[in-house]
Amino acid sequence: MRIFEGRIRERRRYPRINDCLRVNYQIANDIPHANCVTRDISEGGVRLNLYQKVSTGTILKLGIDLRDHAELAWAIGRVVWTKETPAKDYPYEAGIEFYFFSPSFRSRIQNHIQILREDKTRETVGG
Repeated sequence: MRIFEGRIRERRRYPRINDCLRVNYQIANDIPHANCVTRDISEGGVRLNLYQKVSTGTILKLGIDLRDHAELAWAIGRVVWTKETPAKDYPYEAGIEFYFFSPSFRSRIQNHIQILREDKTRETVGG
């Protein structure tokens, strides 16, 4: 982020929006799946609250519940950063860059983010 004349300018290609979504993830080709939640999401990636530590560069298979279909939205992501948090239920955070996904995944993410922005605008305007 850069600050210009008292304003913060986001350097990200895709702006993030806060949202708490359920996620099912699998590390590379491991058999067990685990669950976590998002902290925020964008067209390019997601910030996850995790109960287990993952290393930078780890490849994850992600199933995100966008609440628009009965089925999860699936993508492959790469861990680009991690950090510990004081939270007891999810003591780690990780930034995930979407690495491989279908056109329908991108469309579903775009629609989900658009709905969140419209809802946020309505709340701000008061209606």
